[in-house]
Amino acid sequence: MDEFFEDIKFLASFVGCNIFEIIKFKDEHIFYTNGQGCNAIEFYNSSGFTVLKGSIIASTSTPSLKWRDKRQDWIEEYTATNNGRLTMISYKTSSSPSTAADFCNGRCCNGWDEWKDKDDRTLDPVYRKQI
Repeated sequence: MDEFFEDIKFLASFVGCNIFEIIKFKDEHIFYTNGQGCNAIEFYNSSGFTVLKGSIIASTSTPSLKWRDKRQDWIEEYTATNNGRLTMISYKTSSSPSTAADFCNGRCCNGWDEWKDKDDRTLDPVYRKQI
């Protein structure tokens, strides 16, 4: 069974589906966004921008958010209502910090400026300006 599991794990990761990978993160890689019913936590690594399980997602979307239908699909797939709040029940990784911020806040955001670490630094100076 162990050998079979290792084969499945390898094949899943080969096609980019790392469902068996445990996400490990460092404190300095944690970023937050909050406001208007949102209190979300994100982890950034080479896989992308991952909104963490337990994050609170805004329950409404602004009319200016162009991908409201897709956001609603993600809400149905990745959240559950807990005490009247949309709470992430699993991790959701995006290739863009803005997509992650839009999803969490329910509005158009510049994710490089929206996500902040514990020292109130945005993603922009922490990561993008280092490149």
